[in-house]
Formats: sequence, structure tokens, C-alpha cells
Amino acid sequence: MKDINSALLQAYYEVINPIVPCYEGEEPDDVKDKLYAVLSDATSNETSTSNSSDNESTIQLSVHSWEYKYNNSKTLNATVGDILEAIKPDSKSVLDLLSYGLQMLNLSVQIDRTERFGEIGGKVFITRTLIFKQDIFIL
Repeated sequence: MKDINSALLQAYYEVINPIVPCYEGEEPDDVKDKLYAVLSDATSNETSTSNSSDNESTIQLSVHSWEYKYNNSKTLNATVGDILEAIKPDSKSVLDLLSYGLQMLNLSVQIDRTERFGEIGGKVFITRTLIFKQDIFIL
């Protein structure tokens, strides 16, 4: 049995962090970036058969943005578009997990939702949350 969740968190981090600052679990208290991402809630469910070792996993990505007074989400949506393009540039793309002894078989977005949290302390907050589902073969 292998640790699937740590491999997933690392693989997603390596793709997302060059685009926008990325944190695992939750953001630190002193985040100054107006746009940043948080990877969390990696879950795995073993779906092995007598012939193969398989796993169905999900991972949550939340991209947070804030602006003073107004936040129209244009920058947030453009950044999420860049992240989606980096993670899955075409319909058959998957993340490379071979260095972890794993092979991602397919990758899809299960949930994509936008939440507007309103104004807090003069800042307007919007978050876009994506949940990715992937089937993984254990080599």
C-alpha cells in the first residue's frame, strides 16, 4: 500500500505554485498576496481488484482573492483558467506521478464553484473552489 495523498498534494503543488502562491492545508495567518491557492482535503478510496492495485482520489483546490472595496473576480477567473490549462491542457492529460510509483489514469473536475464572502475589514473576498477526481493505478 502506498501513500497516495502526499503524492497528489506534491504533484498539484508543483503545477500550481509557479502560477500563484500555493499553500497546503490552510493559508498562513500573514498572507499578503491578493491572490493565492490552498490545496486541501485529499481523500483516497482503494478500488483494487484481485488483478490490480487501484485507487480513486479527490483533492480540493481553493483559489482566494481579495481587493479593496470591489472584487469583480476577473483576475481570479483568469488565474483559475491558467491553473486548469496547466493541470489538464487537453482532454486526455493527467499529472505525472511515476516518480511516486503511481500512474494517474484519468483526471476530471468534479466541482467548480464560486463563493462571494462579501466585505470584511474593507476587503472584498471571493473564492473559487475546484474538486478534482482522479483514478490512480499503483505500480
